[in-house]
Order: sequence, then structure tokens, then C-alpha cells
Amino acid sequence: MNSEQLIEYFADAIQQILNKIGSASNLSEDKNAQALISAILKALDGLGIKASEVMPKELEKAYYLAVDEASASLEKAGAKTDGAYAMTKRGFIAKGFQRKIHIAAVKKIVSDTLTDLKAAIRTAKKSTTTTINKVLKKVKKEIADGLILGNHNRVVRKRLAKAFQEEGLTAFLTAPDKKGKRRRLRVDKYAGTVVRTKMREANTQGAANRYIESGVTLVKVSQHAPTCHVCAGFQGMVISLTGDNPGFKSINDGGVQLPPFHPNCRHTIIPFVIASKTKEEIQKEKDKWKTWKPKEDIRSTSQQRAYKKEQDIRRKAHEELKMYERYKAVLGSDAPKTIGAFRRMKRANSPSWQKVKAKYRNASREMRAAK
Repeated sequence: MNSEQLIEYFADAIQQILNKIGSASNLSEDKNAQALISAILKALDGLGIKASEVMPKELEKAYYLAVDEASASLEKAGAKTDGAYAMTKRGFIAKGFQRKIHIAAVKKIVSDTLTDLKAAIRTAKKSTTTTINKVLKKVKKEIADGLILGNHNRVVRKRLAKAFQEEGLTAFLTAPDKKGKRRRLRVDKYAGTVVRTKMREANTQGAANRYIESGVTLVKVSQHAPTCHVCAGFQGMVISLTGDNPGFKSINDGGVQLPPFHPNCRHTIIPFVIASKTKEEIQKEKDKWKTWKPKEDIRSTSQQRAYKKEQDIRRKAHEELKMYERYKAVLGSDAPKTIGAFRRMKRANSPSWQKVKAKYRNASREMRAAK
């Protein structure tokens, strides 16, 4: 299993948990509620075990492949290398594998990644227990007060499924936005962000350490479009890895860093070999720092529009996924089986979609009436 498959594994496991909640029976009985909690906690523990199996190998692989690629980039740029690295059939470095600089770097990034994922799972476990107990306590009181009539189990199950969509399995709360609102990140979404970001970090660190041990202490950040306002300020900039390059800002300076610049960042670094550059080329790169404005959006209007368009497409897809999860939570087996089928049905505004919408409205109305 690779890192992307691990992300899918998390997503599938969480969907199975939501399905389990949607099909649970007699949750008003304590023993059944505790059995559900135990089953969910066990499933979450399984995610932690799987992450511990997969991520050390994946991060190590990403790191050393970056070392390999960095060696090739150094040779292409005309830099002298110590010859300690040679490509193997698997793409790993043949020598230098035991060097302390690399062993320490891999160990740290693996430790940081597993710490983040384990913390997220602990938070999700706590959220699970809190959400189930809170919903059941409220529902039991309403049943006792005669506010819920008819099929108690159906109301409890749907109420619980809806609560889990809103706050259950929470792994992380974002910082408050301009309106003071904080978003809840579900454990599978948060894990996906951690995995992708740490894989990029391993790639960057592997390359940077390879450059340093070869005596190359300047790197250039890759460029691509469209990009966000954060990355726009760094892409194409030449950064010092040590602080020993006059005229260039370094990672030791406040506000200066290497990719990833934010979660899911795609930027990389390449070596900037002084010996192969002209005085004019070197000065040109130094001059960029003179007008560097890290807190300003330096993108043109057209670049901002292009990035917004890309983000709008992603946002629409994400909103459809959230809608699908709400429908799945409320309708259970009556909802489309996959997100793909849901999107096609919704976008075509087909008769089947109208029927699904009607079922969802009726089920939601039933839950509201039971409150």
C-alpha cells in the first residue's frame, strides 16, 4: 500500500463507520450504544495501525528518491558530486544510505507524521464517544417526555447519522476565520492533508540535504501556474540553505522557508549552482530579494482569476462530496452507492435525482418533527 492508497483506505474506513451508524439498531439501549462505540473505536485504532505500517516506508522512499533526483540535478547543473550515490534498479541510493544526516532527517519526519496522525485519531475517538453519548442522552429524554413517537430506533439512527456528519469523527479544528468561525476537519480529510504534506516535506528535505552535503547551499523554488498568493511570493526565488550566501535570504531568516508552503503544496526545489552562473544571473536573483514582499499578493489580476477558477472547480467537487455524505447519512442504502453516481445524477437533474431529493427532504422533515 502506498501513501495515496492509505488516504483512500482512511476514506473507505470512515464511510464504513458512517454506514454502520446508519444501519445500527436499538441504540436507545445502552448495551447496543456501547457496542457501536466500541466498534467505531476499534476501527479508528485500525487506522492508526495501518498508518504506522505504511507511512515510515513511504516517507523513507520519498526522501531517498528525492536524494536520487537531487544527485541527478546536481550533475545536470554541472556541480561536482562525491560519487557516493548511484541509482539502483529500485530507484534508491546504493551508497550513503547510512549517513547520519539522512537517517536523522527520515527519523524525524516519520516521528512527526505518526505523532500528527495518532493525535488526530485520539481526537476522533474522543469526538465519537462524545457525539454518540450527547445525541443518545437528548433522544432518551425526548422519548421519556413523549416528544418522539413511533419508530424510536429510526429517529435515533438518523439523528445520530446527521450529528456525525456535523461534528463526529472530528480530528482537528481550524483557526478562526475572519468571522470567528472554525471548521471541523474529519479524521480522514485531516489524515489526507497530513500524508500529502509530509510526503512533500520528505521530498524537499531529501533534496536539500543532498545539496548541502555536495557543497551546494542555494536552491531555487519551482514555478507553476496558477498558484496561490502564498506560493506566488516564493516561487522562482533562490534561497540559501545555510545563511552563508551574501545577498540571498536563507531559511534562517524570519518568514523564509522551503516548500511545502501550506498543506497540499506542490512546489519543489532545484539546485542553484553559483559556479555555473554568470555574474549577471547571480545579481538578478539577488535583486529579487530587494523587492520581495511576503505579505502582499504579487499576482496579476489574470493570475488571480485563473487560480480562483481552479479553486472554484475544486470547491464545487468538495461541496458535492459533503452533500453526498449528508444524503448517505440520512438515506442509507436509498442513496446512490458512489459519489460518482451521485454527481452524474445531480448534474443531469435526472428523474432519479428528483426522487432522491424528495426522499431526503421527507427524512429530514421527519427528524425535525421528532426534535
